[in-house]
Amino acid sequence: MTPTDAKALSSKVDQLKALMGAYATDGRTSTQSHEYQVLYCEVALDLEAAKYINPNPFKSLETFYAHVKGNGMKTYHERRVYIAKLYEDVLLDLARAARGEQPSKQWTRANEVLQDQLSPVRSQWLKAKNFTFGNAPDFENSVKESVSSIESTLRILLGKPTGTVGNLLKEAALDKDVERLVSQAYGYASNRDGVRHGGTQPSALTKAEAEFFLNFAAAAISYIVARNENPS
Repeated sequence: MTPTDAKALSSKVDQLKALMGAYATDGRTSTQSHEYQVLYCEVALDLEAAKYINPNPFKSLETFYAHVKGNGMKTYHERRVYIAKLYEDVLLDLARAARGEQPSKQWTRANEVLQDQLSPVRSQWLKAKNFTFGNAPDFENSVKESVSSIESTLRILLGKPTGTVGNLLKEAALDKDVERLVSQAYGYASNRDGVRHGGTQPSALTKAEAEFFLNFAAAAISYIVARNENPS
């Protein structure tokens, strides 16, 4: 994605958020529903082309408002916060693209294989990326999301939505050394304070570890998908 394309998509997303905000608070007009539906389709297609998961499931303002009311968002503030968080991860990554920052080659390859049923895994990896490179980095959660993205890939490919990593790896028929590496990565994340479980001590994780697990997850996902397609 070029910086110009990233800026244009960010602008469209901001317009969608503005329509949602107006409809859910005190700024409704008679044309908003139609404007939203047209713009929603454009944004959905642009996100798909850019290989982002569309975080907004609401194809109409009426559906969105029913969700707001059904989930007890009574105040305007609650509704604005919800809207802001909806596109938060995507907008942060688009801001990087608008500055001309390029994703790692490793992740670009992995992103190509996360199609169809595996596309939801992109959201986990994007969260991991944002936890690493955001303005308020959270390296523990970055490692957690990176490792979880591998687990999710295995669960989807093997059709075991509640499978544990240990059992999933046994069924995946991976190279034994790779299997061991993935298991050790999961064990690392599980044993570090504040990563997969609450910690009692300040974490010593740094950006270096977070970046390592980002790239490790991308490489592992690419390998697992390739091995699943060609098991022999």
